[in-house]
Order: sequence, then C-alpha cells, then structure tokens
Amino acid sequence: MKYSYQLNALLLSLFILLSVNTFAQTKYQNVAAFTKVWGFLKYHHPAVATGKINWDSVYVNNLPAIEKASSKVQFSELLLSVINNLNPVQTTQPASLPDSLFTANHNLDWIDGSTLFTPALRNKLKEIYKYRNQANNVFIKPGYDKVAFSGEKQYENMAFPNQNYRLLFLARFWNIIYYFAPYKYIIGEDWDNALTRFIPQIMNAVDRLTYYKILLKMAASLHDGHAQLTLSDNEAPINELVFGKYTAPLYLTIIKDTVIVRKRANDSLCDEANIQKGDIILSVNNIPIKKRMAQLKPYVSASNSAGLNELITRVLLNSTDAFQKLEIKRGRQIFTVKVQCILASEKKWGDIQNYTANNTGYKTIGNSIAYVYAMQVWKGNMDTIKSLIKSHKAVIFDGRNYQNNGNVFYSLFDVFLPAPKIINMSTQIMPANPGYFEWKPSAKIGRVNNSVYKGEVVILVDERAQSQGEYTAMAFQTIPNAVTIGSSTAGVDGVQTYIPMGGKLKLSYSGYGVFYPDKTQTQRKGVKIDIPVNKTVESAIKDEDVVFNAALKYLKEKGIN
Repeated sequence: MKYSYQLNALLLSLFILLSVNTFAQTKYQNVAAFTKVWGFLKYHHPAVATGKINWDSVYVNNLPAIEKASSKVQFSELLLSVINNLNPVQTTQPASLPDSLFTANHNLDWIDGSTLFTPALRNKLKEIYKYRNQANNVFIKPGYDKVAFSGEKQYENMAFPNQNYRLLFLARFWNIIYYFAPYKYIIGEDWDNALTRFIPQIMNAVDRLTYYKILLKMAASLHDGHAQLTLSDNEAPINELVFGKYTAPLYLTIIKDTVIVRKRANDSLCDEANIQKGDIILSVNNIPIKKRMAQLKPYVSASNSAGLNELITRVLLNSTDAFQKLEIKRGRQIFTVKVQCILASEKKWGDIQNYTANNTGYKTIGNSIAYVYAMQVWKGNMDTIKSLIKSHKAVIFDGRNYQNNGNVFYSLFDVFLPAPKIINMSTQIMPANPGYFEWKPSAKIGRVNNSVYKGEVVILVDERAQSQGEYTAMAFQTIPNAVTIGSSTAGVDGVQTYIPMGGKLKLSYSGYGVFYPDKTQTQRKGVKIDIPVNKTVESAIKDEDVVFNAALKYLKEKGIN
C-alpha cells in the first residue's frame, strides 16, 4: 500500500512537471508566432505603415493575453482581433514584383507552417500580403547604401527595459533582419530558430549586464562582422562593461588556436613584466587560453573564422582587475608573469594595420617595384603615387588595412583601366516588397584610356581587410590581370546599419549586399584570392611577413626585382 502511494505521488509529480514544461513551451511558442505576425503587419499592412497607429503598444499590450492563450483557436482569434481593429486593406489592385530581383531571403512559409494558426488567420495574412502596402513605410527609410530606422521609437530612458519591452526590442530586431538584412540567407542557421532560442533568454534576463550579454549573443547569431552592440552616449563601450575596462598592454594574433603577441602597446610595462613580441600566451589568470576563447566566442560577432580570430583578440585580455597573470611560452621556456594592465580604451587598433608610419603612403623596393599602402592614398599624394607607378615595372598595393579616404581614391584607377568599369553589384531593400532585394550596379571607376599601365599589379590581403578594406581590394581587382595574394579577409561587406534597441543601445548589421559584378558572394567568404598564403605560428613568432615575401617571389618569377 505504501509502495502504491509513493508510485502515485511520483506519477503526480511527473504530471505536474510535464504540465509546467508544456505551458512554458506554449508560452514561448505563442510569443514567437505573435512576433512574426506583428512584424509581418508592420511591413505589409497599409494602415500600420503610415505610423498613425502606435504599433509598439499593440505588441506590448497584447503580450499578456498572447502568453496565456491555451489553444490554436483562442490564439488565432486574438490575432484576428488585432488585425480587424485596423482599417481593412483595399482589395482592388494586387501588389506586383519587378524583374531582376534577389530572392534568396524571401520566405513566408511560416504562415502555412505554423501549428498555431487557424485557416481563417492564414487566409487573412495571405490577403494582406496580396494587397500589401505599396506606399512609403514610416518605419524604414532606404538610402543609397544603407537603411535608416528613424521611424522607430527610441525609448531612451529604458536602460534595462521590463520584460515586455525587452521582447518588443527582440521583435524589432528579428523582423528587421528577417525582411531587410541582405545576408539573412547565409547566416548559417534558420532565423526562426534564433527567435525561439532568444525569447526565453530575453524574458528571463535578471539584470542589465545579463541583458547586454544576451544582446551580444543576438548580434553574434548573425555571423556578420558588422553586427555589434553599441551605446550612443558617453558610457563605457559595451565590451568594457561586459568584459572589463582593463586589458594587458598587448596586441595579439591567433593562428590555429595559438595566441601570439603581435605587438606591445606599452613597452615599459611589458619590459617590467618580461613580455616580448612573439611570445605565446598559454593562460590568463589561470584559465587556459583555449578555454578563455571558448568562453568569449558566443559574444563576438564575425563573418568567418579569420574575422573571428581578429575580433576576439580585442576582448581576450579584458579584465576587471588592474593586473593580470599570464602564462607564457618562449622557445622551450614556460613561465608566469604578472603584468600591469592599461585601460582598454587606450589601445589604438589602427596600430596593427599594415601601413607606414611616416604618412607618405608609398615607397620603392629595388629599382622596379612601387609599394603603395591602400589606406594612405589621398588627394595630397595621388599625383605622386600615379607617377611612381608609371615609372616602375610593378606595383604592390598593400590592402591589409582600412582605406577610408573618400572618393578621391577611385581616381587612381584612371591609370589602369582602359574604360570605365563597375566595382560590384549591390542588393538594396524594397520597402514595398519586404524580403526581396533589387540588384544595383555600383558607380563606374576609371575612364577611357588607350595607354594604360602595362606592368604587374599585386594586391596583398589578410583578415585586417574588412568592410571598406575589402571593398578597396575589390576595386583593385578590377585592374586587368591583377593578382591577389594573401589569406582570408574578414568577409564583412556592406555599410554598417544600426537598429535602435531602447535606452541608448543599438544593434548593427550589414545593411546592403555587396557582390562581385558576376554576383559572386563576398560576405562570409572574403574577397577572391589568386595565391593563398597563410601565416604560421612560426612565421608569427619570428614576425615574418609571409604574404609580402610571396609577392616578391611572384614578381621575381616574372623577372622583376
């Protein structure tokens, strides 16, 4: 009898546990489905697109009832009620699509695929799509190369929003990516899964720091080097708030999970701690370096492994302590040092870009080779650089940096191109057709020139070429017979675009698509490389420039020294 009572009690406990889990799962599923419908209406329903309805309030105020809906019928009736409170769509003229569209991102399969929708709700959503808004949408303003979300409410005083507003900002972010991120199709996971994964985390965030970490993981889920979480006031950068404001005075490079000192940020502190360029870091404060990297990777957004290794070095040594204990390997020696930290804000990340320190932007190698640093081509030295190139048999353009000197840079190509030429094809959003993108060619560079440069052209790249740096490499690659040498670039192409996330927070992403003229992808892959050359642990320790050496070898084989 006692045994039977215990068995019944156990079964009752299991039933209660399963009931709680089932309710929790249904609650999260309800929020996910509601988020999709709310975003769909935001960008498709003409009455919502005008901005006359406080659409954020519709989301926040309906959440309690949505979470409690216990059946498909009850849930669908709630959503139909939301839709029926809007002005009905005009069903006289169906929307149409233009030709030559980029279609890889468009997907509304969730309307038919949801188990929470009744046929009546599905039919209503399909009707709205058929007669969707074709006028301006107040929430999204397209530009030439990116999107503005100035129609979104800022909620600047919400440093740590309550649960419903946290869900609102997740809904805002998720739907913007779903309909307007050009690279959604190569994120690497089903974007629906990201929504269901983050809803419980957002709902259960207990404090501001936890919330920031979740937002960082949301950014990282895009696998986009432009996806960053930022604060728009004078507070410390997010990375410092989350990972600590101090850092060891070192710049690092990561090669196959080996962390090597690339450069010292403070010579006197490094001398005092006995840290040298080329040292291998084995642990930080007794945490093995591989474990430390694994702890940080979920919070660092990057497009590919090359970009991830470069970006993770920027937080790998962050700490809340003013001193760090580092285990170091130098040759066969392994020893521990204690180093005084500097403020993370004191690091100048441009110091690890590859360019000269004397502001000339160029030099000569031997008698036949001109060497030009891409990020130092500007109006003041353009004529000199053009003359230098014309008087040499070969030119090496070092693109292992970030060229950001404006449109004057593109006048350099008059020397090389026999006729004007586009650099790339872009995909730009279509507010009247959310999820679809329109192909647009870039402006042309060069001019008609019957006496173009006949020498050899070599382009050097690595992970330090990202975003504009990669676009610079693509511009150089328009030069006939140019050869690109190096390792994978960061795979981050397209202008960084910001989504307001409440308080003073913004989440960014690559706001428009950049492809080669033949529509070959660059995002996540990086630019095309003709001669791959990868750094090794040994070459990094010795500070050998294997990419530059490969360029000299290539030119020597061409008879140029």
